[in-house]
Amino acid sequence: MSPGATPRPRSCLVVFLTLAVLGTACRPDPEVPSTGASERLQALADEVWAYALENTPRLRLREGLPVERLPDPSYDKAQQDFERARSISERLAEIDPAELTHEEVLSYEILAWQAAMDQEGFEYYWLDSYLTPYSNPLPGLRLIFGQYRLESSENLAAYLELVTQVADLANALQVRARGQLERGIVISQAALPAVLTLVKSTIQAPDAGMFHVVDERLESFEATEVDEFRDRLAEVVTQRVNPALEELHQFLAGEFQDQAPAGVGVRQYPRGEDYYRYRTRLQTTLEITPEEVQQIGFDMVAEMQERMAEIRDEIGFEGSQEAFHQQLRTDPRFFPSSPDEVAKGLMEASDAFFAQIHRFFVRTQKAPYGVRRLDPALEASLTYGYYDTPTAAEPTGYYNFNGSSLDQRSRLPLTALSLHELIPGHHFHIARQQENEALADFRRAAFPTAFTEGWGSYSSYLGLETDLYDDPYDRYGLYMLEIFLANRLVVDPGMNTFEWPLEKARQYMRDNTLESDTQIATETLRYSTDLIAQALGYQIGKRKFLELRKKAEDVLGDRFDLPRFHETVVGSGAMPMTVLEKHVDWFIEQELGG
Repeated sequence: MSPGATPRPRSCLVVFLTLAVLGTACRPDPEVPSTGASERLQALADEVWAYALENTPRLRLREGLPVERLPDPSYDKAQQDFERARSISERLAEIDPAELTHEEVLSYEILAWQAAMDQEGFEYYWLDSYLTPYSNPLPGLRLIFGQYRLESSENLAAYLELVTQVADLANALQVRARGQLERGIVISQAALPAVLTLVKSTIQAPDAGMFHVVDERLESFEATEVDEFRDRLAEVVTQRVNPALEELHQFLAGEFQDQAPAGVGVRQYPRGEDYYRYRTRLQTTLEITPEEVQQIGFDMVAEMQERMAEIRDEIGFEGSQEAFHQQLRTDPRFFPSSPDEVAKGLMEASDAFFAQIHRFFVRTQKAPYGVRRLDPALEASLTYGYYDTPTAAEPTGYYNFNGSSLDQRSRLPLTALSLHELIPGHHFHIARQQENEALADFRRAAFPTAFTEGWGSYSSYLGLETDLYDDPYDRYGLYMLEIFLANRLVVDPGMNTFEWPLEKARQYMRDNTLESDTQIATETLRYSTDLIAQALGYQIGKRKFLELRKKAEDVLGDRFDLPRFHETVVGSGAMPMTVLEKHVDWFIEQELGG
């Protein structure tokens, strides 16, 4: 997502990772005799995929399968997932990695890493956010019901059953919120208004809301069957779904809100500091501490300020940084005049990179890409927008951009944002991964934050090796985005570990970014009350990609081939960065071997 989360609505690390089969950039392993180890690993991979497909609506949409159950936020489901993760660890311990090929060893290590993190994460079940805008499953219902295929009477009945489950979901969210309240874990006063607005916006009339089915989707049915369906749908929505959502809203607006703390950050909760350290490792997929992350952030902010000063000199601006930034904030020529202009700028940048993509990559994705405006109902709570992956029902990957308050949204970062979200960023990487039939199924559905968002940020940076930033103002826009992402490494641990109050974090971002107060307000709430530590993955991930590329360049010298390096990184699919390091070492060995 832009620099938010990808894909929506949940920004968790996907646990569904398996065998990575290399593309043309890497030499295949020598033939290895089949052993029991390979079969056991494959069986485990198949089971993980089957469980993922059964329990993940977005995967079912991607595969063109009907969604039969909505997300389950209950403690019982979390405990069930913990037991599965423990079983995976135990079964992996029975497999000898020495009997596996390189690709199988990657899978072994990926599965072992994720199973360990899942088991540790169960300790913090009550600390996980499940109501805040980016984490809440309710906005995702629009996609589920909007893409539901209605082709038979059985489909109509199943649709009604799924709508009924929304009431169960609302009740489960209330149970979880009550459990958090009992444990002194209540969403901050600063974040609750957005939560209440989100829940309230889901309470809609049956003939106008997200569950409503337009006439065009029911053209193949008899009129009497359509009328019966609509009557039943209205009954379910008015008598079951809306009352459950109303009850959830009343609880959150009442006794839950009464106990809401004034402060932000997870450190204020029981075991909050331990939780943040866990989330830091989970989201960066590295053994790194909040203290180390924040120092990297301070260093990166200083580096970006130096780069921006160099560009101001190139432009010939003789005033201070503050004066230049004030000009960028107030001069109308630096702001889009309409959402259409935003869409045009985003598409032009990705199209321009795609025209020269073979300079950088061995092969391209097949799925088309596009942009569209974010649902206006969500724009107030999201700083930028998010990327939607291609699915069976919608084969185009879209970046959903925020088209509101354009007088506060500079057009200068549009090129960098486009490269991050579409080509060669999220769309290129995710579409290629989904299209790669050489990867086992659940490997194609794996999107660890540091890899996915790190690749997006690396992609923006990669544009410096093209002519897309020849205009110094566009290049300044890149560093506007870069320094914004670097700020996250400072203020995210600041609020969650070092007891920074919300205003201190916001002032730091005012001093070191060009973001508006509106954007800074939503961003800082996201870091401190919603997607805890997720924002660390962007620059930490990009930094690791650049580090691994430099290592390969230094070791290989004239033998280094950038498209082959990228094919190794992207062609094998996303993985934790600790595993990627070993994978790149393997690539270097293969290249040295000729």
